[in-house]
Amino acid sequence: MKLIDSHTHLNADDLYLTRQDHLSQFVDAGGVGLINSWASDEYNTRWLEITKTMETWKDGKMEALKYFVVKSTIGYHPDSCNDGEITEENIQQKISDLKTLYEENKQYIVAIGECGIDTYYPGSENSLSLQKRLFTLQCNLAKELDLPLMVHIRKDFDSAFEILQNYRNMTVYIHCRGFGSEEIKRLKDLKIKKLFIGFCGNVTYKNAQNLRDALAMVPLDQLFLETDAPWLSPQIVRGTTNTPVNVKYIYEFVSEYLHISPDVLEKQIEENFHILCKTQ
Repeated sequence: MKLIDSHTHLNADDLYLTRQDHLSQFVDAGGVGLINSWASDEYNTRWLEITKTMETWKDGKMEALKYFVVKSTIGYHPDSCNDGEITEENIQQKISDLKTLYEENKQYIVAIGECGIDTYYPGSENSLSLQKRLFTLQCNLAKELDLPLMVHIRKDFDSAFEILQNYRNMTVYIHCRGFGSEEIKRLKDLKIKKLFIGFCGNVTYKNAQNLRDALAMVPLDQLFLETDAPWLSPQIVRGTTNTPVNVKYIYEFVSEYLHISPDVLEKQIEENFHILCKTQ
């Protein structure tokens, strides 16, 4: 197998201390590429550390690692507007700091995000105005730096869609797609320059037919499969902490559900990965 985990969180507390074990397991299973994403100062710093460490780790590790691509995104999750990390007073400085972080580490960074809109949790709608401003500023930064957007949308699709309408001439990756086929249609109708849509382990859940209906609408050249680890473990290992190696179960499920050969699926997603990361 040749596996890509296009959105994971090895910098999360549940995985960070054992990150090299998880990377080794992923490579042993056929992993060839991985993008780590989060959206806070601590996690941005952690992931850059992981990415840089990989450069030396690859030199002395197994042969397969010579061809293993590991990249990161940087940004601020909409939840940072709820936990006090982003405020009206510091938001401009935080965006400036992101730009500096990119300029100092651009060889490791492939996108701005995950950023977007999230009003799922009680009280989070109170920060919607700040979330919109943060999302817009990160969209502007991605445009300025000629980077893709890694977008998180949960519950309030309309607010995110309203902002994305202003950034059609960009590469946009909608991560962990959690809405239905109607939203997929609306995204397609936007005619974004390059649109990618990622599906996580929840597409395998028994009650997630709406996700599978949406999956069937996504062309292979716009498709990514991701773990979003340590969350959303696939059905076969549900209830355990998710790790990048579990993306293999999502590949197996999607290949069977879409009636396409594993080789075709793997080859196309690897190609999508290199297009997103500008490695070809």
